[in-house]
Amino acid sequence: MTQKVSIYIPTRNRRALLERAIASVRQQTYDNIEIVVVNDGSNDDTWDYLRDLASRERRLVCLHTEMPRGPSAARNRALAAASGHFVTGLDDDDEFRADRIALFLSRWTSLGSGADLISCLFSESVLTDGVISKVTTDRKDHVSYFDLFRHNFIGNQVFCPRERLLAIGGYDETMPAWEDLEMFMRLVERYGDARRLPEPTYTYYVERARERISTNAERQYRAFRKIVDKTADVPAEFHHRLFLELFSPFYGTVPTLADWKTMLAWRARPQLLARLLRASVRNSLRA
Repeated sequence: MTQKVSIYIPTRNRRALLERAIASVRQQTYDNIEIVVVNDGSNDDTWDYLRDLASRERRLVCLHTEMPRGPSAARNRALAAASGHFVTGLDDDDEFRADRIALFLSRWTSLGSGADLISCLFSESVLTDGVISKVTTDRKDHVSYFDLFRHNFIGNQVFCPRERLLAIGGYDETMPAWEDLEMFMRLVERYGDARRLPEPTYTYYVERARERISTNAERQYRAFRKIVDKTADVPAEFHHRLFLELFSPFYGTVPTLADWKTMLAWRARPQLLARLLRASVRNSLRA
């Protein structure tokens, strides 16, 4: 397969990290790629760096926004400007393994006509704080729409035909958090299950403090409520399961008395209340 793949990268005021991210894309073993970087209102020297690199890297497309509009808007602008048949994303503080794109294309090709029955591909990731690294173990081979209410089994990036992301409207720019998860829900609901690539081809940098407790709990609560409003036809139990994701080990948020009252008012299943209890103990010990 020789079709072009566009990699979109939103960035703001992270010049040094962005250099690492772009370097990992330029080193891909598959050459027919396009790197679409949206400079989302940076006030450091990011734009100067990008323009200089673009003069030497024919595969780099640089877009600039004077005022920051957020990562979802930047991703949507990149998707609109991209010219590849396939697309995938990269956060500016993360990086790709050198064979990531080649492996995705190989898997997609191996599916043949079966690729029409799935929505996208995703892979395992490496989580690292720069000292300790571990491969994700929380992802499923096949991820359905309703699976995503239980847990984000996909991660933060997918690989699929660009037209599919455009057809579902791209990223919801009003989401205060969980914008990846919400987009995955729409993509999987429309085009079918997501499929896993077992190789860990994405390195995700996580600060130790972020592993202990989220600094964006209030935004995550608001994101949960927006998804509930958007999926009003989904049985209530799936919303209850999604609510528990607020207190997952990744976020580390400690359930409050109000959270307990919410679950009790919903008459949530006993096993879900037991999960909330375990989260209360676990996250309190880690806080």
